[in-house]
Amino acid sequence: MPLKYLVQGLIYSNVFVATVLAVLTFSSYGLLNDLDVRWYVPVSVWLGSFVLYSFHRLYKIDYIPPTQLGARHRWVLRRSEWMKYAMSFAVFLLLLILPNFDADAVVWLVPAGITSVGYTIPVIPSRSGWQRFRDIPLAKPLIIATVVSYLTLGFPLFEANGIDALFSNGHFPLLAQRCLFLLAVTIPFEMRDILNDRDAGLATLGTRLGWVKAQRIALIVCLMWVASVIWRGVALGDAWLTFLPPLMVGLPLLLALLQMKTSWSDVRYTVVFEGLIVLYAACNFLLSA
Repeated sequence: MPLKYLVQGLIYSNVFVATVLAVLTFSSYGLLNDLDVRWYVPVSVWLGSFVLYSFHRLYKIDYIPPTQLGARHRWVLRRSEWMKYAMSFAVFLLLLILPNFDADAVVWLVPAGITSVGYTIPVIPSRSGWQRFRDIPLAKPLIIATVVSYLTLGFPLFEANGIDALFSNGHFPLLAQRCLFLLAVTIPFEMRDILNDRDAGLATLGTRLGWVKAQRIALIVCLMWVASVIWRGVALGDAWLTFLPPLMVGLPLLLALLQMKTSWSDVRYTVVFEGLIVLYAACNFLLSA
């Protein structure tokens, strides 16, 4: 099988993004040195992410106008039955893993689950009818960054030590830092979809502010993340924490934000910006060494 088709399959099937989030979750144990690694946490993140992203991709895909169908939509349409089988198997595995968690951990996963489902299914009442979370003007990247931060960093914490641990021992600043980084790599995907979102009537950063202003916001968020990492590193007196993330991750991210174009393919956006999440996770491992 040619490499191109293999890469497309991994990306369009949501296997790649699920793996990225699982790796990011596992890397959190490197930042949280007081936690023992529990294999079922990143595995459940992989399975849950695969199911949710596949659900988002499949939900009402038949109603998307042909003019708004991208390469990823056409790939899914041709393989929708197989994706449904894969989702069902992933849910079965999640049920097998579920006894490893106590009731409190499951309860604190519910808000993330509701938000993730409500991202695609209308759950918010309004004067004009029911709306999705993604229909909230300008909120889509922030919702994604917040939920992913909560799952990949907050989940390992409250699964082991309860929800109070998320707001103690300096953990909340780490959560805020991760949210800033993920926001910087999420905004480009909204810019990628600017034409389809405009046709669908969605109020996003791209459709409301335009490409250039959305790009500037992404750059500002990236610089805020770099500044927060340096500030925390200086406060802790840790040279590795001060300089490694900005050099290893921040600089490539800034360059990617400056170089991205509307002509980039779906695959290129995914490889570049989700690849930077993997690089960020690798940086977390190095910091824990």
